[in-house]
Amino acid sequence: MFDLKYVKENRDAFIYSLKNRGMDETVVNKIIENYDKMKDIMSETEKLRHERNEISKNFKQQDENTREKGKKIKERISELEKEYEKLSKEADELFFSLPNLLDKETPIGKTDADNVEIKKVGEIKEKDFEVKSHIDLGIKRDLIDVDTAANVTGSRFFYLKGKIAQLQVALELYSLNKLASKGLKIVIPPLMLKKEVYAGLVPMATFDDALYKVTGIEDTGENERYLISTTEHPLIAMFSDKTLKEEELPIKLAGLSAAFRKEAGAHGKDTKGIFRVHQFYQTEQIAICKPDESNKIQEEFLQNTEEMWQELGIPYHVVRVCSGDMGIRDTRQFDIEAYIYTQKKYREVGSFDNCTDWISRRSNIKIVDKEGKKYYAHTVDSTGIAVERAILAIMEYYQEHDGTIKIPKVLTKYCGFEEI
Repeated sequence: MFDLKYVKENRDAFIYSLKNRGMDETVVNKIIENYDKMKDIMSETEKLRHERNEISKNFKQQDENTREKGKKIKERISELEKEYEKLSKEADELFFSLPNLLDKETPIGKTDADNVEIKKVGEIKEKDFEVKSHIDLGIKRDLIDVDTAANVTGSRFFYLKGKIAQLQVALELYSLNKLASKGLKIVIPPLMLKKEVYAGLVPMATFDDALYKVTGIEDTGENERYLISTTEHPLIAMFSDKTLKEEELPIKLAGLSAAFRKEAGAHGKDTKGIFRVHQFYQTEQIAICKPDESNKIQEEFLQNTEEMWQELGIPYHVVRVCSGDMGIRDTRQFDIEAYIYTQKKYREVGSFDNCTDWISRRSNIKIVDKEGKKYYAHTVDSTGIAVERAILAIMEYYQEHDGTIKIPKVLTKYCGFEEI
């Protein structure tokens, strides 16, 4: 059972968060109603158990009325236990649907149009020729093949070929080395998670449609599994049901993996090319930390990724994400958006999330101090490099009039060439 008292103690903050995310506020009162009923049931059950124990002490001397009374008490306790279990299950399901409490710095808004720009970096250089989109140039030069991928796998998959494939590996190596230099431990995680583990990381009621379920294991009696939708999930899942010592914290990891998303309902320009696809590659930063460390680490991770985009030389800006555009796990969120020439606007290439104790309460990740007191950890997750989106930005920003693509200097030692 989850800590329903926590919801009651923070009732107004939860209602504020739900309201400003455009979510149903009544769920909070329903949880509190269940919690109060459960307390009453516990109180009545304790009294009845005490009364039954008193009756049991003199079992041999009991008359028929006393035995009948004991029988009715036992039946009533059974009814109360069933009612308690029902209320508890319902309250737990409602608890899973609750969003995180909004940070006071989070702007209130409904869509990405209400996000607040806090920084702009880099020069958007005018070109004296028409820049080809990454996909048009990639197909023309046989660097990206989406048609063959569609034939063998389905729409919105791709083959990267030749030097573009090498560029992908170069970006991964560059990013991992950068993050390792910042003190993060490198981890290559599994690409699947059990359903019950995933349920502690994301709101499954809404997230299930975005995940690919792995079939073929039913006959073995194993639990359902899902392909991961982002590298952060298996990294954080490493600590599910664990209690960590304060002196071990913060734990900072950087992971590299493929990730898989159905992207159901997505349409428009983003479905052409490699910006929004069903399989992609990324590096990710995560931290398990004490509550007073999470905001600072979130900003540190943002700085790490900013440094990479600055070294890549791609113009970008940083926005503070508003309440309606933010994931429900997050208390505050920043996004980095890189400038895409053919779209003439900034597009998201990284998200930086402080989930406070939202995940740890559901995944049972706790910290124990030197006195033995336990409390929930905070988790932070942040993009390192979203590889395909970085490739897209490089192909358009560093594109020459003849279709040649210059390679950012910071990557040449990883890929071994200066242009494509």
